[in-house]
Amino acid sequence: MKSVELGNIKLVVDSIETRKFYETQNGFVCNCPDCLDYVSKISNVQLELNGIDKELGIDLYKAVGQGMDELMPHDYDGYHLYVVPYYVIGKLFVNGKELEKESSGSIWSNTRCVEKRLTKNLSLIITTTEDITIVAARNILTIWLEYKTGLRTK
Repeated sequence: MKSVELGNIKLVVDSIETRKFYETQNGFVCNCPDCLDYVSKISNVQLELNGIDKELGIDLYKAVGQGMDELMPHDYDGYHLYVVPYYVIGKLFVNGKELEKESSGSIWSNTRCVEKRLTKNLSLIITTTEDITIVAARNILTIWLEYKTGLRTK
């Protein structure tokens, strides 16, 4: 297990098992302009993450299998916000206390989460839930990567 600290947030992750999970996943297969644009910007996302993705065992080029909700782009005045889920096998602690996993139910009202802004363009929203399963993994976190970029022109 490896600890990754982001201020008052601590992730205790099994980066080896997380990497094994990503080895079984496909890359983003959608050819829509939004997905192609996000994939073309992954190297920029990696720079802003400054190695956190590698510490956690995440492969940013791999989809986690959520189908149509895999990559959720939002257009705002002057910028585009990509919201992309990634999974990590591990536990989440805030101020030294573990955030217990919750069942999301029908409207995600019970999902526990914490947000960490890493740069002016990049935030992580980390959620705990019992609704995600990965073979032989007990604790799975969803890391919603929010990446702010300029509006697409094409």
